[in-house]
Order: sequence, then C-alpha cells, then structure tokens
Amino acid sequence: MADPRTPARSGYRSLGAESGFRVRLAGAAVSKLQAGMFSFALLYAVSAGRSYGVAALVVAVAAFGGIAAPFRGRLLDRFGDKRVLWPILAVHVGSVAALSVNEGLHGPVLATFGPALVANVSMPPVGVLSRVMWRRMSQPENLRSALALDAVLTDLAFVLGPALVGLLTETVSPMAGLVVSSGSSALATVLLLRAQSGWEAARGVSRDQAGREAARGAGREPVAGAGREPVAGGASQGSERGAGGARHWFGPLVLAPLRWLLLVACLFSAALHAVQIALPAAAGRSAGAALVSVLSVGSIVGGLVVGALRGRWVPRLPVLLLGLTLACVALAAVGRLPLVLLVAGCLLVGLFIGPTFVALYSGAGDLAPSGTEAETQSWTGAAIQLGAAVGAAAGAAAIEGWAPLAAVGVAAVLALSGAGAGLRVARSPRHCSRSDSSSRSSPTAESAEARHPCSTEARHLPSAEAGRLSTVTNNLDLPPGVDSGGRGVSARIEG
Repeated sequence: MADPRTPARSGYRSLGAESGFRVRLAGAAVSKLQAGMFSFALLYAVSAGRSYGVAALVVAVAAFGGIAAPFRGRLLDRFGDKRVLWPILAVHVGSVAALSVNEGLHGPVLATFGPALVANVSMPPVGVLSRVMWRRMSQPENLRSALALDAVLTDLAFVLGPALVGLLTETVSPMAGLVVSSGSSALATVLLLRAQSGWEAARGVSRDQAGREAARGAGREPVAGAGREPVAGGASQGSERGAGGARHWFGPLVLAPLRWLLLVACLFSAALHAVQIALPAAAGRSAGAALVSVLSVGSIVGGLVVGALRGRWVPRLPVLLLGLTLACVALAAVGRLPLVLLVAGCLLVGLFIGPTFVALYSGAGDLAPSGTEAETQSWTGAAIQLGAAVGAAAGAAAIEGWAPLAAVGVAAVLALSGAGAGLRVARSPRHCSRSDSSSRSSPTAESAEARHPCSTEARHLPSAEAGRLSTVTNNLDLPPGVDSGGRGVSARIEG
C-alpha cells in the first residue's frame, strides 16, 4: 500500500523506491509480451503446415475475439482478479493446446479456426490488469511515471515480441512461439497477483481501522469488516450494484466524457496506423520496416520524457494531438527529400505517440467510475483496436487513390480531429474534478490549482448544475469524491 506521507521527490526514482516495485515491474513487462507475440506466433504456427493465406485467415478470425475485451474487464471488476484470471487462463491454454495438436497432426482446418478464436476470446487481460495495478498501488505523485513506464514496456514488447517468435520458430519449432506466448500469460498472471497480494491485505487492514475509528466516534462498537472496501479489482457486490440497485448495463459508457475519450483514442490510433502503412509504400518494404521501428524508438523516448516531467510542463491530451498533427504534416513535407530527413520526421512523429498513450490511459483511469476500472481500460484498448482498423483502411484508400504520402496527410486530419474531441474531454467538469483531486494529494495543491483553473470552475458550479451533472450526465447516485489516499473516486452507477 502506498505510504500516505508524500515524499519529497517524485518520478522514476521515487517510483522505484516504492515497496514491491520490482515484482510490479516484472509482472507488467511479462504482460506486454502476450500482445506482441500471440498473432505472430499463431501466424507462424499455422503457416508451417498450411498456406500463408490460410494462416492469415486464421489470424483474422482470431482477431474477432478482441471484442470480448470489455466483457473480460467487467468480469474482473465484478468477481475479482483471482476468480477470473485462473479460469480463463485454463481455457486459453487448453485452446492453444488443442490448436497445436490439430496442426501437429495436420487435422482439418476448421478444427484450427475454433480454438484460435477461443484462444483470443479467453486471452487473460494481464495488460489491462497491469495498468489497473499501477493506479492502485502507485503513490499519486508517481502515477504518471508508472503509466509512462507501462507504455514504454508496451513499445518494447511490440519490437521484441515478433523477433522472439521468429527466433523460436527458426531454432526450436513452429509451435514454440505459441507455447511461450501462453507461458508469458501464465507468468504475468502469477506476478501481477503476487504484486497485489500485499497491497490488498494492507488496504483491508487500513479500512478496518478506519471503520473502528468511525464507530468509536459514533459511540458504538464496530461491526467486523465494517469500513472494508472491495480489493480484488474492486470486485464486490457493493461496488458493482451501487447504493440502491443494479448497475447500468452500459457500464462506464454512461459517462459522456468517457465516450469522448474513446473517440479520441480511436482517432489517434487511426492516425498512427495510417502513418505505419504509408511508410513501406513510400520507402519500400525494408526501409519502411526500419522507419516503423524509428517510430517505436521515438515513442519510447517520448514516453520516458513525459514520465519524468512534472507540473505545468506536462502536456495535455489536446496539445499532444495537435503536436502529432504538425509532426505528420512535417513528415509528409520531407517524404520526398533525402532519407535522413525522413528518419528525422518519423522520430518526430514517434515522440508524440508514447505521451499520447500515457494521456489516454491516464484519462480513462481518472474518468472510470468506482468498481469499473478494468472495464474502462478495456474499452480504451478496444477503441484503439477499432482505430487501427479504420486507419489502415483510410490509409490504404489514400495510397491507392493518390500517393503513399497522402496517407500521412490523412493521418494529420485524423489527429487534428482527435485534438478537437480531446478539448471536450479536457473541459469536462468531471475530468477536471478528478484531476484536481489528484493534485490536492501533493503539497503543492495551491500551485496545482492555479495551473488548472477548470478545477476551480467545477467546484463553483451552481448547485442545480452540479446535481444535473451527477444525476443526468454521469448517471451517478453521488458526485465524485476523494478517498483517504487523496485519489478521486466517483459514486457508483445506478440503473
């Protein structure tokens, strides 16, 4: 559990000094390998005994399993991490084993499609859980550094994962990649649950103490377990049902600011993937692949930098997307110039990718109603996947209709649209109040308040407007509050 005393320093050094950081880091790192390995491992495993076209079709069918991500997140929120992760991990490993046996025996291809789809549907949501873990366990002043580190690990996994699968396929067996992918899911599950076990016990003790103190203040004996909040993924009947009824079936999507944030995530991802498919078309396959790697390098650098920044120097989401727009325009302008300038343009675009991912996942966490953290993060990931499909299609149409660099222009338009939608999120009273709650947890609350005037406006809304935002716009039974650790928490969703 985070120390309630605010340390004098913050950032990566302070994050590394937190209790249990090494286990958290290991769990987060392993959890990222899953997403970077599975599709490639499936492609190589199936193509070893069948045509490449059939293998690609199997991967495409399996990709439809990604629509189950929000449902898996809702299960985590409702039933807890342990009660969800172990069963779906067993289903995932079993489906991968069935697929491997069928391919090893050269069985019917229809017996490959089914297990491939089930394997993706039952993919343990360890990537989502790692982001939720950082939010649960990090001190508020270190949260941005933790999320930046998580984004950097994701970039590294997408660089190293496919290379590791290729190496295993060539040196061991075509099925080795699938085995290692499933093994990484199992190892990440163990590490993430272990990282949170001490935090859950300490949090339960602190809630019991708070309950006893409240009972003494009221002049009565405390009831066993009183004051205890749900711990494993926020999973208890109380966190799921709210104060007086069943939770709204729409989940966190009842919040208008969150729906705007998901639109931003979709547009940003579309812009990113439009750039990625334009580079090989403009520079050739080999050079284009190298330029995509340059994007990843820039993203890693940008993510590390934004995690080290503090206070007014941290760029907001609309500013990042506007910067990405200008970077795409610059890349389109230098695309016909020497390769060195093209590399510099790709590096510039990449510098805005990592920080934007950090801002998106951080914003989703700030807007998530209590008890829906995993589902909210899952919806954000689903919006990013949808944007990837949209961007690839839009970029391909631009390349076929005009020229390769036209896809970069399309990316600029998409990023600019995302910046406009990001303004709606940044101006949301709910988003401002949540951000301001985190700011008040540090000793520089006054200066943070001065830097974020929207928080002052939110606190001075007329009572009628505040009630409308609470009961209509956000469909909540109570307005957002602040928990004992200084983090903003929202009321539960009513049906």
